[in-house]
Amino acid sequence: MLGVVVLVLLLGIAFAAGYFTRDYVSRKRRAEARRWREYTEPDWLKANAPANTNEIANINRIAPPATGELGQMLDRWETRARARRTG
Repeated sequence: MLGVVVLVLLLGIAFAAGYFTRDYVSRKRRAEARRWREYTEPDWLKANAPANTNEIANINRIAPPATGELGQMLDRWETRARARRTG
C-alpha cells in the first residue's frame, strides 16, 4: 500500500514538473520572439488597468474610434448600456 502511495506521489511530482517546464520554455520562447520582432507594448494596453469595470480610467483621454463591424457593435452596445444606466 505504501508503495502505491509513493508511486502516485512521484507521478504527481513528475506531472507538475512537466507543466512547470512547459510553461518556462513557452515563456522563454515568446520573450525571444518579442525581442526578435522588436515588440513594443501598445499605448492602449496598460498592465495596471482595472479589469472588467465600467469606470473610465482616464476621463481626459479620448477613446479610439471603433473600427470594423465588431467594434461598431460593441460601441452601440456600450452606448445603450450607458443610456439604460442613466435612465
